Formats: sequence, C-alpha cells, structure tokens
Amino acid sequence: MERYFFNHRDAEGELQIDIDGIILPSLNTALEEASFAAHAAVSMGEEATQGCFEIEDSGRQLLARIPYAIREEDDASVTS
Repeated sequence: MERYFFNHRDAEGELQIDIDGIILPSLNTALEEASFAAHAAVSMGEEATQGCFEIEDSGRQLLARIPYAIREEDDASVTS
C-alpha cells in the first residue's frame, strides 16, 4: 500500500496541491480514482474548460496525468 496524491491543474495552468493523499493498493487503483474524478468533473461542468489530475507517489514523484476537457455542452471527454 502506498500513499498517492491527486493534484489538480486547471485550465489556466494553476496547480492545486493535494496535501493529504490517500492510501491505495496500487498505481492502477490510483489511475481508476483519477479517472473517476475526471469523469465527475466533466459531468458537473457547464462551460467549456479543461484540466488535468496529476498523480504523485509518496515521494511526490509524478507518475501519471489524467487530462479532461469539456468542449461544448454535449461534447465532453476524458482522455486517459
């Protein structure tokens, strides 16, 4: 088990740092969590925007990025 941090970078490039993280059994589980969060961001979005969840390990090393984009009301996507 390892602690993973899920930072969020918004459309303007500002980074919100996750200071707590969560303990998960694997990187695959962390990727699933970030994908779920990206889907939630897309489903709640009402305006065109984009962002990215950045997964870091307990040593604060970047492991993965999960980008998402809301282009128009009916054209939302998550790229993972």
